[in-house]
Amino acid sequence: MALELVGVTKRFGAQLALDHVSLRVEDGDCYGFIGHNGAGKTTAMRIVLGLQRADEGRVIVAGFDAGAHPREARARMGGLIEVPGFQGGWSGTKNLIELGRLQGMTREQARREASSWIERVGLAGAGAKHVVNYSQGMRQRLGIAQALLGSPRYVLLDEPTNGLDPEGIAEMRELIQALRAEGQTFLVSSHQLHELATICNRIGVLRGGKMLLQGATSELLQGGGSRWRLETNDARAAEGALAKLGIARSVNAPSADDKGSALWIDIGERKSADVTRALVQSGVDVVSFAPSQTTLEEIYLRFAHGAGAAQASVAKNDGVATQVLDVPAERIAPKRPVSRMATFDLRRYAGSIGLALLFVSPAVVASLRVLHRSSQASANQAQIEAGKLFSSTAVNGFEALGLALQAGLPLLAFLVLGLASQSIAAEYARGTLRNVLLRPLKRIDCALGKGLALVTITYVAYAFLVAVSYVLVASLFQFADLAEVLPNGQKFLLTPASEMWGPLLHALVAPLPGLAAYAGLGFLAGAIARTSAGALSIALGLGVVLDLARVFTRPMGLAGALPSDHLPSPLSDTSYLSYYVDLVTNVSNVRFDHPLAAVLVPIGWALVAFVLAALLLRRRAIP
Repeated sequence: MALELVGVTKRFGAQLALDHVSLRVEDGDCYGFIGHNGAGKTTAMRIVLGLQRADEGRVIVAGFDAGAHPREARARMGGLIEVPGFQGGWSGTKNLIELGRLQGMTREQARREASSWIERVGLAGAGAKHVVNYSQGMRQRLGIAQALLGSPRYVLLDEPTNGLDPEGIAEMRELIQALRAEGQTFLVSSHQLHELATICNRIGVLRGGKMLLQGATSELLQGGGSRWRLETNDARAAEGALAKLGIARSVNAPSADDKGSALWIDIGERKSADVTRALVQSGVDVVSFAPSQTTLEEIYLRFAHGAGAAQASVAKNDGVATQVLDVPAERIAPKRPVSRMATFDLRRYAGSIGLALLFVSPAVVASLRVLHRSSQASANQAQIEAGKLFSSTAVNGFEALGLALQAGLPLLAFLVLGLASQSIAAEYARGTLRNVLLRPLKRIDCALGKGLALVTITYVAYAFLVAVSYVLVASLFQFADLAEVLPNGQKFLLTPASEMWGPLLHALVAPLPGLAAYAGLGFLAGAIARTSAGALSIALGLGVVLDLARVFTRPMGLAGALPSDHLPSPLSDTSYLSYYVDLVTNVSNVRFDHPLAAVLVPIGWALVAFVLAALLLRRRAIP
């Protein structure tokens, strides 16, 4: 079993980021990536983790093709790519707990894992602090902790020591070495080449998207041959004496030469004592003479500038399997990824400002409409008693509840658009979507779970609006017969209450498809945009366009094809709720002509929007 890249190629337009890169990380290895900025190290690691799609090639994780079995592949991996992103309003411990639960752990397992890794990465005193108050170094430590949740078989770390002080770097080095002893495998990219030399048993040199060289660290560091460093007071005289001995400068010498006072020479099979004696006899004043080991910096520079090309071409596929492997029988990816994603998002929404607005604002607007209607009813009654009005239809609870929903639903629909637009876009912008997609779930699982969470929170908010409106209406009005109030105080029966309960229930259910459509459209806006503000602008702009479009499509008989036509609006209301209010106020000749379209049209819009969003998320590269 191993982690393998086989012929992986990635292009960004005309730029070739990875050119048939192959490597193999054996169980127990710590494999170090060496390469300049833009060499393709991060791109390769993101492809392994499923954050980016390769144009060609395959990634095999413990025998599973990551393209065919992404959940099983990710269940065996953890990763830290570039700057870690977390929920700023949560503590470090809570971030890890929620990621652990998304990963398939029980609440208790996640708590134990979070506490353990918080301590092991050096955040024991900061686990309860909100991440928004963390320093860069603390975020980096937390990023390493989330990569290690569940002790994955393979851990990919991209620049893991970024933002850490020397003490933190030493601690991370010790942690990696300890975890290797416990059986974990690492693929590490770093600019700190001397750090890689101390922890990595294998090294790969990547330049311009090509794997130039890979091999055991000990063998590469010994590749300088019998190179020695000679320091004298007269380098020119030393060169002349060495020439007589047939000793030349080492071809693997560092570019720096200590201002001419030091020479790097290859003594071959000669004994160092013989060389020293010959130099002294030639009158050379030897200050120091000692063996000099090749460094990773030298290895990289030598191969990066074209030297050793023949060796590189041979080593390019060193140790990499090319045959198709049988899929292992063992399955460890947790079940129910969609429900885990949905509950993760619901917990993320809990306590947010957006959720508070979604619940409170429509209920406030609906309550104001009920109070206004109550005031109108009192004024009408006073005019009847004063003889200024012959009669008036008594306001009952059926009418007041319909008016409350007519007032609150338009605001609720736009708030749903705004909240849904942030489901992907906000997480994408602050880097938390990466942590989500590193868990053992497919992109489609993520999209379905997020969509399910949005529809759930939308319906709960609507239920809250109905509940608040009902309680207020019930305290001010009776759900009684519809009657006309005469000057003598008598009531003339128009419609019995028993005939109004059925239409009321229908009116309460009718907005549900339209709200789902608005949730889907907002979700699609978030999948299209790259920023939170951009997603919000697209979503709210779409809501306004759909509302205004009814005015232009109604003369053509096409308004019913819009989801906005099936929800109340201050501009124009042709929804079932409008029909219901007319019905319970005894408006004559009232009809509702398209009951089937009121269900099928918004559901169709919702399905199309969620499917398009899922497809966009599936193809999107996650930074």
